[in-house]
Amino acid sequence: MNNDTQLLVGLLEDFLGRPKAHYPNKGQISFDCPTCSHEIKGLDEGDGKGNLEINYHKGVFKCWACSETHSTHGHINKIFYKWAKPSHRKMWDAVSPEEFKSKTKKYSKIELPYEYISFEKANKLTIPYREAINYLKKRKINDNVISKYSLGYTTEGLYRGRIIIPSFDDEGKVNYFVARSYINHRNKYKNPEFPKDEIIFNESKIDWSKDVYLVEGVFDMFFIENSIPILGKTVSDKLWGKLYDNCEGNIIICLDGDALKDAEKLYRKLDGGKLNHRIRLIKMPQNKDVAELGGIQELDPITLL
Repeated sequence: MNNDTQLLVGLLEDFLGRPKAHYPNKGQISFDCPTCSHEIKGLDEGDGKGNLEINYHKGVFKCWACSETHSTHGHINKIFYKWAKPSHRKMWDAVSPEEFKSKTKKYSKIELPYEYISFEKANKLTIPYREAINYLKKRKINDNVISKYSLGYTTEGLYRGRIIIPSFDDEGKVNYFVARSYINHRNKYKNPEFPKDEIIFNESKIDWSKDVYLVEGVFDMFFIENSIPILGKTVSDKLWGKLYDNCEGNIIICLDGDALKDAEKLYRKLDGGKLNHRIRLIKMPQNKDVAELGGIQELDPITLL
């Protein structure tokens, strides 16, 4: 084994325990699965079966017992997000060889459209302003929300006729935006060419000491405090790691009513390690989302068996 591989194996042993089998020529090593042994069966020393198989030549892992039900499979980096301490992850991020790192395209810094007009600074007598503000009012978005989330709109350019919903990172810098049509474009949404899995939407406004809500779309965010739109039906490794490291409260999944199976799958994915027993699910009415209901005041979070 080279030095990088020895370091990887040493880190894995540090938080997974003694390996049950190791074949250096194949790059294959097996451990007791923390999910099977600790979280499901409640065993401190593991079950001795070595179901968690890692191939460090290919950079992947899988538990042969619970991979499908508990999402214990995937890229090797996921192991560090799922079970390792922050100190292990920092060490791995600093020294992991290139072949173990996710291959991501380099994108330029994201900025709001040049044509972006803040609602708070707009000329309220113009027709485009009235069209845009009327669209928001129809969706029950009030002035406080418009101000809090720095909403704007465009009247020309690539994003002409769209509401601009910015997102800011934990340093207050723009990290993404969603552009939603208010004049009946064929495509309702036109978002920037930037990978969504590299950002946490609404990160600057999240209080990690409280319960964090995961919602599907940006308009849902306006009706639940401390919520993160995941812009889809699953979470990125970046968001997963942030939840694991920073969230002190519960994580409450609140996807659209037609995505119950996806919500349950996400529940299983997150419910492990330090997050075990801290995941909750809100079952939305069929074909309804948070924004359409105007909130979740009448719905109680549940746990899954």
